[in-house]
Amino acid sequence: MTKCSPEFLSLADDCLRQFAMIGNDALSAILTPHDLNAFQASYPGFRAGDFPPIKALTLFMRQVASDTKSCRHALIDEARDQAVRGGKPSSNETSAYTKAR
Repeated sequence: MTKCSPEFLSLADDCLRQFAMIGNDALSAILTPHDLNAFQASYPGFRAGDFPPIKALTLFMRQVASDTKSCRHALIDEARDQAVRGGKPSSNETSAYTKAR
C-alpha cells in the first residue's frame, strides 16, 4: 500500500474524518494529511494484513478516546462501522490488533 493507493487514501480519509476534521480543536491543528503520509512512510516494510499502520493508529485513537478503553470495544465499533458502510465486518478478536498496535 502506497500513500497514493485507494486503500491508503480511504484509511487516511477515515482517520481525518474521525479525529481531525471536527472543528477548531487542538487535534485538528496537529493531525494533517501530511502527518498521516509521514506516519505511513515510517513503516516501509509493513505487512498490510488486517491492520496496516494507519488503520491501527485510527483504531488506537478510537480506543483511547472511548469511555471503556477496551481493545475489543474498539474492534466492535469498527466492525459496526464497516457493516454500516456495506462492507464485511471484521473480527472482534483482539490478538492481531494488539500486535499491530
